[in-house]
Amino acid sequence: MASFWDRLVQRFKQGTIVTRLIYINVTVFLVLRLLLFIFSRFNLDESGLMRFLQMPSEWTSILTNPWTVFTYMFVHLDFWHLFMNMLWLYFFGGMFLRWFNARQLGGLYVLGGLVGGLFFALFFNLLPIRNGEASTCYLMGASAAVLALGIAVAFFRPNESIQLFLFGTLKLKYLAIIMIVLDMLSLDSNNAGGSLAHLGGALTGLAFGFSLRKGIDLTVWINPVLDCFANLIPTRRRKMKVTYRRPKNEQANKTVDLDQKYRDSKKNDIDQLDIILDKIRESGYESLSETEKQRLFNHSRK
Repeated sequence: MASFWDRLVQRFKQGTIVTRLIYINVTVFLVLRLLLFIFSRFNLDESGLMRFLQMPSEWTSILTNPWTVFTYMFVHLDFWHLFMNMLWLYFFGGMFLRWFNARQLGGLYVLGGLVGGLFFALFFNLLPIRNGEASTCYLMGASAAVLALGIAVAFFRPNESIQLFLFGTLKLKYLAIIMIVLDMLSLDSNNAGGSLAHLGGALTGLAFGFSLRKGIDLTVWINPVLDCFANLIPTRRRKMKVTYRRPKNEQANKTVDLDQKYRDSKKNDIDQLDIILDKIRESGYESLSETEKQRLFNHSRK
């Protein structure tokens, strides 16, 4: 019987790219909350841990911790911050996959987060906000990355109607305009840095839409980079052990021939399974054809 962890890993592998991103964000949240709880119990300084993951607004700090331009978009400390971002990710991500593929979604998520971080660092230091206290400000959350997906969908399907709780039916183009205007009005608030990142993500979604209409996919260059990081994680493949006896006569030779055909057949099955698993890892379970899904199901019953 599969353990809870095995079932969780299986659902992650077979889920869509949206499901995987939600899993990653929730896992990071839970791990961080656990670590912060341990730090507080032992009176340890937690600021070092958060500065290792959050993106700073000061350029020298970014150069010291360059990975934070990527890690910040998966970091949440407040449950409602996480909940709202994941709710929008589930909503916008599902709509995005109706017209685009999983690799474009993953690429745009990361690209929107990167540009959002750039806007945060660039304009937070240039604009007269927070009285020049840029060195004390840190960015975290998936909002910019998620907003890039939402604006991209609204660009391609502006008249698509959606049903919002308490607000009724609303077209995507109006929802996008409302979200952008709210962020612009929040530039003089306590979350000015976050609003700048949101605007960067929104601009990325618009740029993705404009360029794709011209036949240029902005996510093409970033997906190979993400693949390189994904390939650093070792994958476990099943090995087939074959045992056979040395032939002693003509009848034995015929048996060996049959054994060889059997081994070749099994090897071909394993090779096909590896291809399917690699495809799931790269593009998600939904990218499989019906034949591949049936082959994977048949293999799981052996």
